[in-house]
Amino acid sequence: MAVSPLSLSDCRVLIVDDNEFNRKSLALVIRRAGITDIAFAENGREGLAAVDRFHPDLVLLDVDMPVMNGWEMCEALRRNATHEQLPVLFQTALDSDEEQVRCFDAGGSDFISKPIKPGECVARVRHQLEKRKLFNDLANFRERVQRELSHARAMQHSLLPESRRLTEVANRYGLTLDAHFETSSELGGDFWGIYPLGDRRLGVLMVDFAGHGITAAINTFRLHTLIDRFPMQHVAPSQWLAQLNSALKDVLPTGQFATAFFGILDMATDTLTFAAAGSPNPVLGTPVAGGAGGGPDLRLLDSAGLVLGASRRAQYADQTFRLPRGGFLFLYSDALIECPGDELGPLGQDAVPDFVRDALALDRQRPLRPMMDRFYARTHLPLRDDLTAVWIARRA
Repeated sequence: MAVSPLSLSDCRVLIVDDNEFNRKSLALVIRRAGITDIAFAENGREGLAAVDRFHPDLVLLDVDMPVMNGWEMCEALRRNATHEQLPVLFQTALDSDEEQVRCFDAGGSDFISKPIKPGECVARVRHQLEKRKLFNDLANFRERVQRELSHARAMQHSLLPESRRLTEVANRYGLTLDAHFETSSELGGDFWGIYPLGDRRLGVLMVDFAGHGITAAINTFRLHTLIDRFPMQHVAPSQWLAQLNSALKDVLPTGQFATAFFGILDMATDTLTFAAAGSPNPVLGTPVAGGAGGGPDLRLLDSAGLVLGASRRAQYADQTFRLPRGGFLFLYSDALIECPGDELGPLGQDAVPDFVRDALALDRQRPLRPMMDRFYARTHLPLRDDLTAVWIARRA
């Protein structure tokens, strides 16, 4: 099936030539392509002024002219960022390879040899204008997509706890709360949240949808609409996670799933109770009895479990650990342990406790910053996956 040529009736062409006969002849020829909006200039200097005034889609440019020749005009155009992509079609009687190369070196898009052959001229003009139309369409489409992605990114960030919210919750429950969130592209599939459950209990959720980009981000919006359907107040983490799993199974497309951690910190009983669905193993830190030793006792928590959205029959188990004052919980998505560097391999799960311990030695109160500094120092950018890291510590 033949493709219809693009209409060029809305295109503007500037003819720069010091010979009036040549100008009129070229105008007559290119009108065959349906182009009627044509302007003229007699030398390069007039041509530059006409470009700024007329805003052409194509310049037909003679080489040999007084005041400023075609090469000089084209070089001046290319020095202006506004006109870097403006098609320039040289017309020249110089047919040596050296002169033709000079046309391209000056920034020309193509050239037409004199004497002008009408059929060739129309074909080359049409080719340059159609290419410019397609380029402009692509640039406009890219700009629109980038604008929409920017809005979507802002919406996704609005789902996460903002700094003021973290400060309010931290003060209410006697905590130190720090978080880092970065997507590997404009949008990502990571999500986390904190949920007050009365004066002494706080829910913490971290979810990582498979993949990244638009599809994963849409799933985070799906998740956000589901969370409020299942109250956390009087339900064990395992039961709540099972309800969320069943709901996600209904809305996630086949083959899509998420890892998750959901825990409840109880300040009255100094405990953390959690259930997990295949998330990276969190780090639990508890102060050593009597303050002995060189720092807190660190352990990787077992966060095994069937991922969310894979089966309605999935069951999850609760685990409870002491989390007294001075203790902490470190949650993170798998980018932390799986993203490699230029020379170093991935950090790996088993190295996370030492990773945390080294950061604590640098900043006991706010270790998340040195952790992220070390991660980015060893990791190849851009990230291959979305990264979320959350530090929750009970104030001593």
